[in-house]
Amino acid sequence: MSKIYTLLALLFCFTINSQTVTKTYVTSTAVFPNPERGFYKYASAKSNSYTLLNQTNTTNFRLLNNITLLSREFRLLDFKTGPISQTYLNNMQADFNVIRNAGMKCIIRFVYSTDSATLPYDASKATILSHIQQLKPYLIANSDIICLMQAGFIGLYGEWYTTSQADFGGPGYNGQALTTTNYTNRKEIVEAILAALPSNRSVQIRTPWFKTSMYGTAALTDAQAFNGSRISRISHHNDCFLATATDQGTYKYPEVELPYLRQETKFLAMGGETCKVNLPRTGCAGAMAEMADLHWSFLNNDYNTSVISGFTTNNCFNDIQKKLGYRFELTSAVLPVSVKLGTTIPITLKIKNTGFAAPFNERKAYIILKNVTTNQVYQILLNSDPRKWLGPTEITITQNLTLPAGITIGNYKMYLSLPDNATTLAARPEYAIRFANENVWESTTGYNSLDYTLNIKSATARMTNSPKFNLNIYPVPANNEMNIELNSIGNYNVSFYNNLGQKITPKVTTEKDQILVDTENLSNGIYFVDIDDGTNNDTRKFVVSH
Repeated sequence: MSKIYTLLALLFCFTINSQTVTKTYVTSTAVFPNPERGFYKYASAKSNSYTLLNQTNTTNFRLLNNITLLSREFRLLDFKTGPISQTYLNNMQADFNVIRNAGMKCIIRFVYSTDSATLPYDASKATILSHIQQLKPYLIANSDIICLMQAGFIGLYGEWYTTSQADFGGPGYNGQALTTTNYTNRKEIVEAILAALPSNRSVQIRTPWFKTSMYGTAALTDAQAFNGSRISRISHHNDCFLATATDQGTYKYPEVELPYLRQETKFLAMGGETCKVNLPRTGCAGAMAEMADLHWSFLNNDYNTSVISGFTTNNCFNDIQKKLGYRFELTSAVLPVSVKLGTTIPITLKIKNTGFAAPFNERKAYIILKNVTTNQVYQILLNSDPRKWLGPTEITITQNLTLPAGITIGNYKMYLSLPDNATTLAARPEYAIRFANENVWESTTGYNSLDYTLNIKSATARMTNSPKFNLNIYPVPANNEMNIELNSIGNYNVSFYNNLGQKITPKVTTEKDQILVDTENLSNGIYFVDIDDGTNNDTRKFVVSH
């Protein structure tokens, strides 16, 4: 009897006009691919012996290794004093096609030399600027699959250090003070790259002091983030992460630069590679703590092999793989049982980000409504920016969603979708963000299911729970069967719903003035029967208790 009284007490709390359902979601511990984050693969393309990317191998990075990023280093050794050949540009475009076909994105860098014995290490400023103009059409055409671009061009490995050019502080620059002219020339290269890229793509410079020397020492603020300014598009890559107290000269003044980066990397991409074992920093605890502190999004899987294998040996590789960048988890959702046409859908979503960072490229979030009968899909924009979903604080999204124009009455499955922002990739599920929850990911669409069906009623439907028709429902609670009595009930539309608002179809037997409902296979709980004569509807609650 106590169970029955509890169910009846719950009944008293429900009204169809204001009733909501709270859904909770189970966290997944699985490793799976997500765009623009994680471990990346490295591959170079030489000008004198260009090796094209292999489609099968590139596709398998994602399918077999959960890798969605490829670092493509374009080496321009043979073009230090002249234009980039059309053959090289064609090969570069072929690589971009392979990357797109594989459902991946790339980090790109252009360099002139990786051999300290071969001079000059780089091209003149004029040549670099002309090369950037040559590359511009390819950067724009392929910006959808270019995650970001590293500044490159200047110095050995394009790391802005050992340069042969007087414009940039050479020959032989190895860390000595640069002149104002040297910084002006370097800044000119950065701004040419920014101008060659679409405004929604950013540039990484090898060390933070280059940005602060060229653009000022104040870290990016919340108000400045994502506003399209130069400082909001320039970040840092660390290619000797964890190696020494200064990461092999990456930082001149760590006590100043690390707090600066801690703020900047809330909004800007942070990534790079390790270069040597340096315990305890390269151990699991030390490495993960530093990645979390500076919001790391990606790390080279191919270098340094000793450091990376140490992550595997000490059982943290999978944890790092899951936490690099973002890792969103649905915690709960509060959703209405039913709404009328012409009204709004009030929702509350709670989301956790257990990753080190947030997405750094623009991406919108949508609620998807999919009609269960016709499969017609409607998309509603959320007013929350995923680039600001930075943990560890839980993110709460509360919004009254306007029903899309043209939507019809019926039952709609609800999803959360974060597709790629590029129209060329928006429909491809490989480029959508997957949430770390059990049984939510729909791999064919790239949607995350809210495990919920919303009923949309006509604008004239009466949505109250007060009786409208002279009907009887018994017994209450029902055990194995329930009777609904109403004169000429066969002339009415009768529908049944569970307490999640999902339509159910119990076995029924209809006579002139009565419907007999078989409740034997229904789980214990609260249900609703909705009776509609085309003008009015009457919704009643009933309880099943076996």
